[in-house]
Amino acid sequence: MYAQIREMTADDTEKVRQIYTAGWQTAFRGIVPQAYLDSLNQDHWTPPLEGAYVLTNGRNILGTSSVSPARDKEFPDWGEIISIYVLPELIGQGCGHILFEFVKNKLMELNYTQIYLNVFEDNLRARRFYERHGFLWNHQRMPVKIGGKELMELRYVFQK
Repeated sequence: MYAQIREMTADDTEKVRQIYTAGWQTAFRGIVPQAYLDSLNQDHWTPPLEGAYVLTNGRNILGTSSVSPARDKEFPDWGEIISIYVLPELIGQGCGHILFEFVKNKLMELNYTQIYLNVFEDNLRARRFYERHGFLWNHQRMPVKIGGKELMELRYVFQK
């Protein structure tokens, strides 16, 4: 499959919003309350332009990811992978791998030797994915309330 990654532009916003919405509705089914997932629409997402990337096949956007310096003040000098989503029909076809390795390497190019991300505890597929890419759970659990349900996020870390 031909794929390229480039920085996200304002022209990509609508498609990226669609990918975020579909990503949540697919990846978090059975984890996040269904009523909340059903209520999602593109207006829920305001993708960042800085630190955001899109995976394309030259014509269409297939996935998106965003990174930044750590937003958690307890992790100064760390990089953070904020999100990674591919079109649901492409899950398991290598697009996520291509995009994830790109943003991990991008953070390392920016001199982040330590990177973290947060993942729902019950999202076993994503946890296995991150573990295959060298990330490990640091035993930190953070409660978050979504759609009236308390969920647990785990912090996964990578250290070069």
